[in-house]
Amino acid sequence: MVETLSPLLLPDWPASVVPSPPRIAVVVSGPAASMPLCLLALQRQRTAAGLRPSAGGIAVVLAPEEGPARLRPLLAGIEPHLPFPLRIEATPGAEPGWRAALRQAADWVGPEGMVLSTRADAAPEPGWIAAHAAAIAAGAEAGAGIIRPPSLPCPARRYALLLEAIAARLDPLAEHLPPPAEAAHNLAFRAGILPDALPPGGAPALLALLRARDATIRLVAGAVVGAALPPPPVEGLRAACRRVTARAMLRRLWEDGIGIVLPENEALRHLARRLGLPAGALAALLGTRHFGAAWAAVEAASSMLALQPLPATALAGETRRARLLLAWLRLAGQRAGGRPAGAAMPGGSCIGW
Repeated sequence: MVETLSPLLLPDWPASVVPSPPRIAVVVSGPAASMPLCLLALQRQRTAAGLRPSAGGIAVVLAPEEGPARLRPLLAGIEPHLPFPLRIEATPGAEPGWRAALRQAADWVGPEGMVLSTRADAAPEPGWIAAHAAAIAAGAEAGAGIIRPPSLPCPARRYALLLEAIAARLDPLAEHLPPPAEAAHNLAFRAGILPDALPPGGAPALLALLRARDATIRLVAGAVVGAALPPPPVEGLRAACRRVTARAMLRRLWEDGIGIVLPENEALRHLARRLGLPAGALAALLGTRHFGAAWAAVEAASSMLALQPLPATALAGETRRARLLLAWLRLAGQRAGGRPAGAAMPGGSCIGW
């Protein structure tokens, strides 16, 4: 159920002219008290050329977790001055309201339109919409942007950034996205890829579903929002590298059809031993249409890939080791003439294993 606030019409439009649907809809979820400031940030959006977006091209759906009654008084002074139409989703509750608002936004723009999702406590920077739109126009089905904390990153976040940089070196073919917990703050997608039934679990679950279907998801570095985030859950360097290396090895097996159209080979048996799985069971998990689904199944089946939270007392030491490993990987890449450094340490031992 959606309450519609009267959209703004161009001044020279006759009253009988109905504006065409917007091409872009932004879903803003979260506490009602934070929504006015987020709307002002959306008002400052600019195109790649630094111009204001064309009138009628952008719309906003608000999903206050308390329901619309709390939000209406807060919008009274600013809504008439906003350059985009607003709709308020009347479904209460953080996740149900977000899902309903997402569906409403997708229906509003049509299958070829674009839907963006952010949190009310996030402030999109002026080029946020333009960066996501460029990624979708270039062929991405979905994009995940960057979170810029309002102050210097905490030690856990700095360590998490090191792990992301290491992962990009170990498995350059993978799309290395921000942590799923940050997806609600900065996600965009072509409306046509939305599933008929949105999964429970919010934006992280939607992103996981799209990855399981091998949707083309891009990291959009130019799409930035500022938000205060809690420290991300991190794990030890060895466990993190094990996951990245296993994913790269599994992708090669899946692409080659090993265990499905081709017989099991030593590479599959080696990976199965490392993951603590029978080779036949690993081969069976590879028999899916989408690699993302195969990887999700292997992650769930292997205890070796379970998240192992890092104790706070070990963070400083793991950060030093991560810096050393990243420096070595960069040096190895330079010596290889810019080619990926791979996943082997000096002496031939495999990182993470």
